[in-house]
Amino acid sequence: MIPEGEYYSRIETMPYKELEEIQLRKVKAIVRYAYDNSPFYRRRWRAAGITPDDINTIDEFRRRIPVYTKDDLRREMAGGDVDSLMGTRPPVSLYSLTSGTTGVNTVLALNYEFMDSIVEDLFMRQFWMARLRPGMSAFQVLAGWHFLGLTTNMVFSRMGVRAITPRGTSIHDHVGDFVDALIAHRPEYFVGMPWMVDAMVQEGIRRGIDPRELFRGVRYLHLAGEPVTPGLRRALMDETGVEDVFNAGGTADGIWGSSDCSAHGGIHAWMDVNLLEVVDPRTGEPLEYGERGRWISTLLIPGGPTVVRYLGDDLVRVEREKCECGRTHYSVQMYDRLENSFQMGGKYLTPYDVSLVLEEVCGHRQFTVLNPESSGGVIRLLIARRGHADECTGMSDEIDGAFRRRFGVGAEVRWVDARELPFSYRKLIRVYRETEGGEAA
Repeated sequence: MIPEGEYYSRIETMPYKELEEIQLRKVKAIVRYAYDNSPFYRRRWRAAGITPDDINTIDEFRRRIPVYTKDDLRREMAGGDVDSLMGTRPPVSLYSLTSGTTGVNTVLALNYEFMDSIVEDLFMRQFWMARLRPGMSAFQVLAGWHFLGLTTNMVFSRMGVRAITPRGTSIHDHVGDFVDALIAHRPEYFVGMPWMVDAMVQEGIRRGIDPRELFRGVRYLHLAGEPVTPGLRRALMDETGVEDVFNAGGTADGIWGSSDCSAHGGIHAWMDVNLLEVVDPRTGEPLEYGERGRWISTLLIPGGPTVVRYLGDDLVRVEREKCECGRTHYSVQMYDRLENSFQMGGKYLTPYDVSLVLEEVCGHRQFTVLNPESSGGVIRLLIARRGHADECTGMSDEIDGAFRRRFGVGAEVRWVDARELPFSYRKLIRVYRETEGGEAA
């Protein structure tokens, strides 16, 4: 039954003590399920001398159950039965893929019972929180083979949304088709990625169409694939004329994620669906909530691909404070992939951090960090100017000062045309190291 009001489920505002009791009960159940049904976990846990009877508290779970990574998963999938490896309950009804951003795609073996649960308990809440409502028309450019594209289409069907899926897939070669479909159907809701919105805006400008005219009728953007900074949100709203921009994030391998709410204080990950932990990127030691580190996910829904202490590749900060929207679940700030981070002044920094500083001085900008490991203790930046009369090109000293105040390191700035920034497959490289390939836009 589709609810009315702000919340999709009353559990969204449940007190922490009750949520923690739910987590403990579900953690014990998922450990036993994984041991009994997944060859992957059973082998690993037997080798470590662990049985489900050893896990009676969250602390024991964190101390005793070993983490695993995408590489562990790829090795096992290369020589195993994908259907049963991670404990999917038969019959397997469909397969989905991860994006393959870090190398080879991993495969998710799914069944309809599991998909029904994950869509209801995670994705319906996510999209309801991000203002999707029955009767709306929604446009999405996510690839149908990706887990997020699959679940998004299931949400549209379950919620009673008129779905608009244009010809093509989410690569630049099909931007023209997306623009044609957006103009023809005038949806109220758009699901995609920030770079795709930018590519569609540029295609519209090439055709002589103002961005606000191109996105006329669209009320909300729901964007995944990279973090949306406050400055990027403002820029997108100003450029397209939409009412709000929601940022979705998570991972298909760890099967966790959601979007932010209208308060935009972080992605609300549901504590009855996932147990999230944060560890030091260098040592793997546990960190307190509120500290920046790598995430570990445990999925608390049985029956599908079982996820128990999967160590992700992103830098995040996970908070457990009640949001101003009233929700009591995790608020997760995703920064970037670990491979896009770099250390300066004793801190792990990411393009998200750089964006925040630039936005303080001159608003949202396209930029690239150059060779951070060999830059001599300063942050070297290529920043795209906005035309030849861009006033910000005279503010390099102000940018340097802003970096020194925030991070204790300076910045060397070179202003360039956007086409001079390094791109790979037409996607901007935010941290460029000399060993990487790339092409000018």
